[in-house]
Amino acid sequence: MPDSAMKMGFGIEIYQGDALEFAADVLIVKDVRHSHGLDFKIRQRLQQSGFVADLNSWHLEADEYFFSDSHNIVSAQKILVVGPTNRAIDNYTDVRELAADMLRMLKRTGAKIQYAATTLQGVKTRVALDEREAFRAMLLGFSDAYEEGEFPAALEFITFVEIDENRARLMQEALQDFLPPAPSVGEVLTRTTQQIATILAGQESFAPEFQRPEATDTTPHVFVAMPFADDYDDQFYLAIRPAVQDSDHLCIRLDQNEATFTGDIVEQIKERIRTASLVIALLDGANPNVYLEVGYAWGVGTPTMLIVHKSQAEKDLPFDVRGQKYVIYDKIYKLKDMIAADLKHLLKNSPPFHG
Repeated sequence: MPDSAMKMGFGIEIYQGDALEFAADVLIVKDVRHSHGLDFKIRQRLQQSGFVADLNSWHLEADEYFFSDSHNIVSAQKILVVGPTNRAIDNYTDVRELAADMLRMLKRTGAKIQYAATTLQGVKTRVALDEREAFRAMLLGFSDAYEEGEFPAALEFITFVEIDENRARLMQEALQDFLPPAPSVGEVLTRTTQQIATILAGQESFAPEFQRPEATDTTPHVFVAMPFADDYDDQFYLAIRPAVQDSDHLCIRLDQNEATFTGDIVEQIKERIRTASLVIALLDGANPNVYLEVGYAWGVGTPTMLIVHKSQAEKDLPFDVRGQKYVIYDKIYKLKDMIAADLKHLLKNSPPFHG
């Protein structure tokens, strides 16, 4: 590592809130054309404030970036948009490379950056990625840049800003697993709270079981078919996801609020179902897409676990589903154990991921 970049690593923390309102030296985002994500909101604000001519005023190619003062359109002092515009985020390796490029390009700006903010990548795209593994892939990417010396020498903290409370909690728990505080570093307080942050200083910072390469398309996974509405977040984050994680499988679902249920999205869902060790289907709400996914799983021979709240178990289930075995739950806090018990039998012949 070059002498100019020698240091003891930088802190990693999770903050629950709006990235546009988070105070930092720089907010780093990926340029995604034809999306309505964070980069779109930034372009829109720049246009409305008269700092860019139109929403398509930059088109970033490979190894290019857009770096600018924020002009007070966000709370961060500067904005870094990482290209290329058409960069695919199809797998965990793509997420890892994007994270490394964030720090590489930040260094190239020459700006003195101490506090950088960004968001979790790869979880609201046309492909379904496991949130926890996507987060680990980003940390691995930052680790790659650190070991190459490709990061600003003044960098002290990278804060992941996550607006969703459940996902923020998942990331905080994962961070404590992935990067246990190093004894030689001691306790480091975060910028935003008085909690303990972890230190990233290359691959050796990771707990041994998390130093392995990022997951691939062949990594064992469970596909979750469920309605995407706030009403069902607790079922996913408090019961389904932790039970699947404890079974050493990735937990995959595709956010249909972010994509039209047609074309290549359907093909991605079908591929995820075909290659899944199991499909868990939450039948609450009688969502037609969920029933389509269950039917496809039956057609290709992927085992299924059907879950339904007791209030809907009789009145809302179609006739052909009523004849199947399903898990009936009442309290969400009991659902995790119910799922875990069935997973032991349904996944007994599936190789684990240990993630």
